[in-house]
Amino acid sequence: MSQSTPTDREELQRDIEETRARLANTADALAAKADVKAQAQAKADDLKAGAQQKVHDVSASAPGTPTQQTAVLVGAIVTVTALAVWLVVRRR
Repeated sequence: MSQSTPTDREELQRDIEETRARLANTADALAAKADVKAQAQAKADDLKAGAQQKVHDVSASAPGTPTQQTAVLVGAIVTVTALAVWLVVRRR
């Protein structure tokens, strides 16, 4: 609220409108803070964007073309799977 009491009708009206605007901003801020689902979604979106950026950075700095990188990744997955199957069969 203003420091002095308004004396003019127009000044009083301006003061009321400014107070309403501040109150509306405060209510909006409180509503946003209370919306846990929206906050969680925003945090998830931020984390997803960060992860995508890291994947892009690593892919960009890795040697070879994206096709070669994919082939190496598939090869590693096949190798690990074959090793796991071999260990399981060996224990029987």
